[in-house]
Amino acid sequence: MRQARWLTVLVLGLAACSSDPATATPPPNFPDLGTFTAIDPNDPRLTSTSFVTPDQISCVLDFGSQESIVCSGNFKGLPDSVTGSGCAAIRRTGDAPYAFERSGPECVPDRSMTLSAGKKFVGKNGTCAVGDGGLVACIDADDRHGFVLQPSGSWAF
Repeated sequence: MRQARWLTVLVLGLAACSSDPATATPPPNFPDLGTFTAIDPNDPRLTSTSFVTPDQISCVLDFGSQESIVCSGNFKGLPDSVTGSGCAAIRRTGDAPYAFERSGPECVPDRSMTLSAGKKFVGKNGTCAVGDGGLVACIDADDRHGFVLQPSGSWAF
């Protein structure tokens, strides 16, 4: 009986120390989204889960059946490996990391609510923040996939 109690305590202790496999830690160079101020989800200017940055980067949170994040626009710092023409976009398919693409027509202005620098939009399955100098950082709620758009070099994970 005493050995079973000890084994139970050990198993519970190990379970408490293990991390949840469904969540991960963002890369070390990913911006700290805790330093951004969340917008009020009841703001009357907010008509959906979309926003536009002052640089006309359009983003939609909780998009499609995967409820992921999709952004499009004239990204500064787009990786050289992205070829093609038309408006640049970043999206995720399945459990793969986010990927850049360029296809279709040119970018068009968006009428969504403008998210200014220092603000973040928290959706059901992801968060995006807008920083100074053209920064847009987005991450899924499980911290496993996301991306950073910035003039010095945009990247995804």
